Amino acid sequence: MYFDYLNVLLFASVGFVFVFANVLIGSIIRPKRKFTEGLEIYECGEETIGDTWIKFDIRYYTVALVYVIFAVEIAFLFPWAIVLGDAMRDTGAAAGSGVGMFAVVEGLLFIAILFLGLWYVWAKGDLDWVLAYESKSFEGETPGAAGRVGLRVEELATAAAEAAPKGDDEDTEAA
Repeated sequence: MYFDYLNVLLFASVGFVFVFANVLIGSIIRPKRKFTEGLEIYECGEETIGDTWIKFDIRYYTVALVYVIFAVEIAFLFPWAIVLGDAMRDTGAAAGSGVGMFAVVEGLLFIAILFLGLWYVWAKGDLDWVLAYESKSFEGETPGAAGRVGLRVEELATAAAEAAPKGDDEDTEAA
């Protein structure tokens, strides 16, 4: 009986030493952050803009939540797949119950609902990392290009070119 406790103690101590030895070796081997770029905050490929306490884009959280939801739901399919063989053969815990085809239909219905959810999220555009957004132009009486809201990039470039002071064409060509 004490031998079993000794095995547990031995494996726990080896695991403990292994973890802290790797942390120590990693702190010695890894490069040190000597430049300001190494000290910047890094979050999923997004370049940092402004302070640390800014809000992240909601699309990051949307994609992460969709992944978590589908990963958890797919994890429910593993136990179903394991007992499906016994249910179809009418053996094991399902012996004599005749639930084989019922289990298949229920599993396929679950998968169909998953695909329906995936289709909805995809059709809604929540899986697109860069969302396309168009807003309507402001219909008020605000003078000037700076007062208008919802202009597309081309309209802004045209408005900026029109508003630019007219100078010598030779000066602008030389620049």
